[in-house]
Amino acid sequence: MILQPEDFWSFYEWLMRPESFLESAFLQGIVLFVLAIVIGLMVGYIISANRYGPSEGFYAVARAVRDLIRFDLPGTSAHRVFALARLAFKEAIRRRVLFVVGLFVALLLLAGWYLNPESSDPARLYISFVLTATNYLILALALFISAFSLPNDIKSKTIYTIVTKPVRATEIVLGRMFGFMAVGTVMLVPMGLASYLFVSRGLRHQNLEVVDVVEEADGSLVGETDYVQDHKHSFTIYPDESGSTAQGLTDVVRGHRHIVTRDASGKFEIGLPQPLRARIPSYGDIQFFDRGGNSKDAGVDIGAERFDAGGYGSAGISRVIGLSGGSRKVQHGYVEGGTLGKAEFTFQNVTPERYPDGLNLDLSLRAYRSYKGDIESGIRGSVTMKHPTKDIESNPISFVINEYEVDELLLPLTPEGTDNNETRKLNVFEDLVDENGQLVLVIKCLDRSQYLGVTQSGVYLRAGDNPFWWNLTKAYISIWLQMAMVIAFGVMFSTFLSGPVAMVATFACVLLGFSAEQVYDTRHFIDSGIERGGGPIESMVRLLRQDAMTTQLDVDTTAAKVIKTTDAGIVYSLDAIATALPNLPKMVGTAEYAASGFDILGALLLRHAAATLGYCLLAFIISYFFLKSREIAA
Repeated sequence: MILQPEDFWSFYEWLMRPESFLESAFLQGIVLFVLAIVIGLMVGYIISANRYGPSEGFYAVARAVRDLIRFDLPGTSAHRVFALARLAFKEAIRRRVLFVVGLFVALLLLAGWYLNPESSDPARLYISFVLTATNYLILALALFISAFSLPNDIKSKTIYTIVTKPVRATEIVLGRMFGFMAVGTVMLVPMGLASYLFVSRGLRHQNLEVVDVVEEADGSLVGETDYVQDHKHSFTIYPDESGSTAQGLTDVVRGHRHIVTRDASGKFEIGLPQPLRARIPSYGDIQFFDRGGNSKDAGVDIGAERFDAGGYGSAGISRVIGLSGGSRKVQHGYVEGGTLGKAEFTFQNVTPERYPDGLNLDLSLRAYRSYKGDIESGIRGSVTMKHPTKDIESNPISFVINEYEVDELLLPLTPEGTDNNETRKLNVFEDLVDENGQLVLVIKCLDRSQYLGVTQSGVYLRAGDNPFWWNLTKAYISIWLQMAMVIAFGVMFSTFLSGPVAMVATFACVLLGFSAEQVYDTRHFIDSGIERGGGPIESMVRLLRQDAMTTQLDVDTTAAKVIKTTDAGIVYSLDAIATALPNLPKMVGTAEYAASGFDILGALLLRHAAATLGYCLLAFIISYFFLKSREIAA
């Protein structure tokens, strides 16, 4: 899993952007909110003017705004909202929406036949399946119940039994939203419990047995397990302070490991698999150095595409609620082997309290071979601990790059090293960590003419693990936020459209949100002049002329300028529409954290919650005005 630069921001950095307040989510959110209100008032005036005339249309819009500010918002009753939400909840239940839970359980039962527990990473496979299935089922349900409820009530005239009572439009809208959200919540809880049981039980396999144990000179025990379900583990048990051996861990195979225990009688016991993890990563700042030892902004370019999708310009609205576009596409930066090339990571808050048993270093690296070399041995790398400012560093710790898997290294707290060219035993916290809690790790490639690929998120210190159930809960909270957003949009469209049309409009918003990043990429290519076939008009011209997309457009200067200008206008229009909508792939992407065994960042979840609140508030105001216009028309 590769994180984008904005994924490292704290909630405050995302919300306020102290270094550039104009690009902050807070300011741009206000801009989008005001812009949406202005456009809404203009559209409302046009409709009212067409219905009542220019002057009376203005007064109709003014009265609606006055009623919202002076009467409806201050007079909104929590008791009436709760009563209406309860009615909406009962209405949805009567439509037998709970069958979705049964459908989900049926999917889990059938999945046991098709999901392969002998895959290279069954934990990732199982977790991805349950979260993806839950996500799509809940969003489809939210789309259906929110889009059809109000139009059906208006069509059957049952809405009049509500509007004839002392009930405000704000209460009707809020009651619908909260009632449908309650339905989704009631369904998510059993689906989450079923998912946890399915993943936990599906990843268990029969107990292993120790078949080979060798005692090393330092008193540690090195052994292997027997071969079960096409895999086996090796393990090491180190002696404790009393000199007796007690407990150790196996290596990670197929995404899981076991605890190995040796009792006083010398009998070994291997525990159940422990695949369900939520690593708490501590990321550092990365700095590349070229083969001459000179600092560089990026690693060696081995020919892979490198580009920025978006930015903070006119697509800044994409940062409005902070979930859309403008993200920088991150690819691996490569370090040349056998030279002075390296990647340095500076980690913060390296303290004995966080790492009492040693520094757990996780590596997710790539390897690029400029020649075939020794395929079986693999490409070698090294890790060196270094003081940020002083000439003190540990001896290199070598490893073999294991691509597409996370390598776990335990860096010792008392390594051998050099202090101003003097060899001695070092203490990490006393000799290598500075007074600010900073530590530098140097990653090198040892094989000449081979390359090691790293990203900022590919090398991190693991401060510990959170319980898997809590990580899965946070993934389900993210699904709930997506559901709430879809319900808000569905209720909004249902206030002025028929049920089927409201459902299609809501689905179009969701689809545009999922397609937003393609719009950002296209706009970037047009802005930067990179020839990728251009926008829609230029692409059509190329198709008709059968021109290659990588060549210059073979038309006269004036025509080329008109085509490119038109394309830019079309793409920017699509960009404005797409970036004003939630970028659901970012929210769906939280499932990738849980599936990859990473703790879902609290700041990321807060950003999603703030985004959802902003969109729901905007949908609530628009829904209010459209519902008021229907009441006036009636």
